[in-house]
Amino acid sequence: MLSRFLYFLRETFISLFRNFSMTIAAILTIFVTLSLVGVSTLVYFWNLEGTKTVEKSVRFEIFMVPNAQEDQIKAVKQALEKDKKDGNVSKITFISKEEAFEFFKKSFEDDKDIVKSITAEDLPVSFLVAPSKPDDVFVKDLIAKYQARPGVDDVTFANFADEIRRAQTINRTLAVFAMVLLAASCVLVFNTVRLAVYARRREIEIMKLVGASNWFVQVPFMAEGATQGLVGGLVASLSVITFKSLILEEQFGPPSFRGFAVTNVQLWITLIMVVSLGIAIGVVSSYVGLKRYLDV
Repeated sequence: MLSRFLYFLRETFISLFRNFSMTIAAILTIFVTLSLVGVSTLVYFWNLEGTKTVEKSVRFEIFMVPNAQEDQIKAVKQALEKDKKDGNVSKITFISKEEAFEFFKKSFEDDKDIVKSITAEDLPVSFLVAPSKPDDVFVKDLIAKYQARPGVDDVTFANFADEIRRAQTINRTLAVFAMVLLAASCVLVFNTVRLAVYARRREIEIMKLVGASNWFVQVPFMAEGATQGLVGGLVASLSVITFKSLILEEQFGPPSFRGFAVTNVQLWITLIMVVSLGIAIGVVSSYVGLKRYLDV
């Protein structure tokens, strides 16, 4: 068993260096395509985290009339708490007249005359509400519900629906792009391996004629493909790490793109995926490329 393993190992490395130009071509093909796949995956994760941040920032604010009665304020609060219990609302923040006045003073600190002309009693109390779902229709239904309640003056809503839809479209496009690149990688590596196999078809035919089994012939080729895929995947991983550090973090990091980031877990998922795909592409391409020459 050990002697057979050593034979396969020796044949694999001999083949790698005997067909050095083909080996380099296969590694470069895997490196380029998997680098693009890895970068697309990182951008997908980066955009996904940013989309989650935007979705979490969706809020609407219910402004009561300045002279709202206590029972009207209490009724709105109870309705919000019921919606929270039912799962329609995730967070409720009550803003008193005094808190509103402090915010007003900070907003108009450069205009002293306006600040002097307003008192806390002139401002309304309000409720800052985070809906459980960022869906545009869902939020607008909630707004209409509270807009009609007694004592409510206005309900304001920062609408991020278009931004969320654009981000989701980008992610779907990136996913399709990554799949296309992966398919192109398989085709390119398959063709490269098939050329290498074609150049050694006589050797394969002789091995088959002297009684070698299919697996005995295939294993060194598949190990060769796995090695090429491993090396190509590892080099592609370095380019992915470089892209994350130099582009996503330095050029598109906070504060300009707050909330957009790639977590360490997502980075590791991408790296493991890139290396695993490299090995899988090498093995499968070698297996498929060699199969037609085994029927001797």
